[in-house]
Amino acid sequence: CIFFGNGIISMAKRIGLFGGSFNPIHIGHLAIAESAWQEFKLEKVIFIPTGDTPNKSMHDIDKTARFNMVQLAIEGNDHFDILPVEINREGPSYTVDTIHQLRRECYKDYEIYFIAGTDAVADLPNWKYNRELLNSCHFICASRPGCREQVKKAVEYFGELGEEKIHFLKTPELEISSTILRNWIRVGHSVKYMIPDCVISYIYSHKLYKGIPINET
Repeated sequence: CIFFGNGIISMAKRIGLFGGSFNPIHIGHLAIAESAWQEFKLEKVIFIPTGDTPNKSMHDIDKTARFNMVQLAIEGNDHFDILPVEINREGPSYTVDTIHQLRRECYKDYEIYFIAGTDAVADLPNWKYNRELLNSCHFICASRPGCREQVKKAVEYFGELGEEKIHFLKTPELEISSTILRNWIRVGHSVKYMIPDCVISYIYSHKLYKGIPINET
């Protein structure tokens, strides 16, 4: 039996799903996944690289390349795994579809905890089928330094459902983002120690991010 700070007591098995573009994956993502696994007593954290998202540019980086980078980054960690559920889906991909599919196919008897960053959780009131989504899973919010207030507004928007289903994750305060790293790669700056070496090798061998304008987000 696990007791969380928000008063929820759970005896069900728990699985973590970490969704994101991972463009590219970096040490901040890996630290978040490890912290979530430990703090929320998850059996595993399953990385779910996004496919064709309806409202976000992937900067001409093929979804298979993003999947491959994540796969390289998590090798050797027994409680990390990856599934191609979204990159294999045709057309726009919505998180609610992913949750329903994985619950139906893999995790019928699990409590699902969807791990997402500050920006994603803050924008949750604008997501398609957001209440259906919150009724289907918990959200773990990995908040960046100084961004907690943005997420509190999202929690308040959903009322009791938000209080019950949106959780904050204690993580090291790393001021690092994929946007910054893409721009550094573009101009030839070192990203060593911020991206796993195996992923850096993949990026340079496939000549990724070289043509991205510096003001892209």
